Amino acid sequence: MKAVPAGKSQTMAALIATMLWSPAHRFQDGARVDMHAMLLHGFPLDGRMWDGQTTALPIPTSAPTLYRQGESMAAWAGNLLKAADDDPLVVVGCSMGGSCALEMARHAGDRIAALVLVGAKAEHRPEPDLRDRYVTALRAGGVRQLWSDMAGCFFGPVAEPAAISAAEAIAMTQSAEDLVRAVEVFHGRPDATDVVAGWRKPLLVIGGDQDGFVSMRKLTAVAAGAPHGRLHVMRGCGHFASLERPAEFNAILANFIRSALDAAP
Repeated sequence: MKAVPAGKSQTMAALIATMLWSPAHRFQDGARVDMHAMLLHGFPLDGRMWDGQTTALPIPTSAPTLYRQGESMAAWAGNLLKAADDDPLVVVGCSMGGSCALEMARHAGDRIAALVLVGAKAEHRPEPDLRDRYVTALRAGGVRQLWSDMAGCFFGPVAEPAAISAAEAIAMTQSAEDLVRAVEVFHGRPDATDVVAGWRKPLLVIGGDQDGFVSMRKLTAVAAGAPHGRLHVMRGCGHFASLERPAEFNAILANFIRSALDAAP
C-alpha cells in the first residue's frame, strides 16, 4: 500500500504502528492479507479525528486529509484512489468523508471490499442557502464563526468535555480557504442513493441517535437501501461517534473489518 498523504493526520506512534502492521507483515490463518482501511474525516476536522482508530484496528490504516484533494467530490475520490495501490480497501467515511467513500465506490467499486458510513447520508438535496451561509461565515471569521452553532449537533448531551475540546482544537487549525472549498465540494456532490442500491458487498452504517445533522430516518434509509446493509445505532451519541465513544466504536468497526476479511475472496 502506497502512503496516502496524511498532512497532520498521523502521530509518530500511528506511523510506527502502520509500518509494523504493513501488508507485508499481516497474516491470517497462514495467508497474507493485504486489505487496508482508509479513514475519511468529517467537516470541519481532518485526519487527526481518527487518531483513536489508527492503531486499534486489525488491518493497516491511513487517514488522509481531504481539503486539498481537488475541487469536486469526484476529484477527491479519484486522487485518493490514485494514492492507493490495488490492495482491497475498507473505506470508512464520517459525514463528508462518507460522501467521499460513496464516490470512491461509484468510480472503483471493484477495489473496495467494504464500506462504513458514519453519520453519513447517501441522498443529496441541494441547499444553496445553507451553503452560502456557511461560506459567508467562514470568509468573515473562519471556523470559529460556525463552531458554537455546530458543536451542539456534533455531540450527544453526555459527551465528555475532553472529546469536544479535542474536536474543537482540530477544527480551529483549519484554514478558511480549505473549509470553504470543502463546503462547496460537499454541497456540489452527486446523489449517491444509486451507489448504495447497487452495492452488493458489506456496508455498515454507524450512527448516533443524538446526531444533530443526520436523522435516524436517513441513516436507516441508507442501511435499508443496500442489499447487504447493516445499521448500528450508538445510543446517546451525536455526529462524531468515533470521538465521543472511541472504545465502543473501535469494537464495532474491528468486528466489521474481521467479517470483511472472512468474506474476502
